[in-house]
Amino acid sequence: MTHSLEADLAFALRLADVAREISLASFRGALRSWNKPDGSIVTEADEAVEDALRAAIADERPGDAVLGEERGQTGQGPRRWIVDAIDGTHSFASGSTQWATLIALEVGGEVVLGVCDHAPLDRRYWAVKGGGAHVSEGGAEAVRLRVSATSQLERARVFVPPPQWVRDERSRTIAAALGGPRPKPADDHPAMLVAQGACDLAVFFMCGPWDVAAPSIVVREAGGAFSNLAGRADLGGSAVFSNGVLHDAALRIAAR
Repeated sequence: MTHSLEADLAFALRLADVAREISLASFRGALRSWNKPDGSIVTEADEAVEDALRAAIADERPGDAVLGEERGQTGQGPRRWIVDAIDGTHSFASGSTQWATLIALEVGGEVVLGVCDHAPLDRRYWAVKGGGAHVSEGGAEAVRLRVSATSQLERARVFVPPPQWVRDERSRTIAAALGGPRPKPADDHPAMLVAQGACDLAVFFMCGPWDVAAPSIVVREAGGAFSNLAGRADLGGSAVFSNGVLHDAALRIAAR
């Protein structure tokens, strides 16, 4: 069965509603949590949300594959949903609002839609291939997103992760070389700050496909660019989100 992008987006937004209901019901409540082998935290809410998303996809898109942070890959085929049930689990578990649900659809190896739902802020970003990127807050009318026009790297507002996610010497060297003023702390995913023009460049040295799939298309459809540090469009490992103008300059620094 084939589906239009409009139908897939409508379904993705319903998935975000499902995730929001479950995650908000657990937020700031008593939660069971534990550490993964890489030291990151996971909670029972992460698993509950991902399981609910998988069940909905199996029901409405039974032929589609799913890749999730907590349960891995299931299914095969040209269509694959990539989900991060709670991106920012440490913040979620600590009661901070710096977390979101990320949902993307990849068709034939290309991400064609993404939803980044910041449930605790009642703020939702989304994009579809060729349709632009948008944000809605509090259920208000959607606003189209546009990246900044900053063209000088030394003046760019640059996000780099906190030290615990910059774990090797090469990453620390790149982070230091990028320089520029750091954007003001915000609850939004750093890539969403790039998409809305509040940040010019965001670099991640450790990430999985679920961390970057949905943000990648939101940034691209807002007029920006996405790649890994090697300049490829691969999902995972590392990520560079930019306003497009600064992308090559950032990659040159990474290649030194």
